[in-house]
Amino acid sequence: MFSYCDGSTDLVWHKQIPLKVLVLALKLLRNRLPTKDNLEARNIIHHDACFCVNGCGASETVDHLFLSCPVFAPLWTMVRSWLGVVATDAEMLQDHFVQFVNCSGGFRARRSFLQLVWLCCVSVLWHERNNRVFKAT
Repeated sequence: MFSYCDGSTDLVWHKQIPLKVLVLALKLLRNRLPTKDNLEARNIIHHDACFCVNGCGASETVDHLFLSCPVFAPLWTMVRSWLGVVATDAEMLQDHFVQFVNCSGGFRARRSFLQLVWLCCVSVLWHERNNRVFKAT
């Protein structure tokens, strides 16, 4: 379960990111987004409707959607390649965030840039997920 002492929430705040993206990131890291598994746990949708929006057959959890879904997960490999960053793929979103932001070592400006990139990527992924759910044809 998510712990407030793991440091990931301290890394979320970034002065160049809109507040709505920061709130999205906090909800994401605390597993409070309305993913299908969370909606099913609250009895809002039926268990049969909790599969990933991308049709991969897995349950739509935050870890699956952002890290292991075959449609969305390749984004992280492409971004790391573009940035020239070497890192392993974490299985938990909080670990992924901390690892991604800190993979540059102790350089504050680089860490801030990676934080900005991570927050932008999760925002784009969440918006694309919502487009697929609500604007599906």
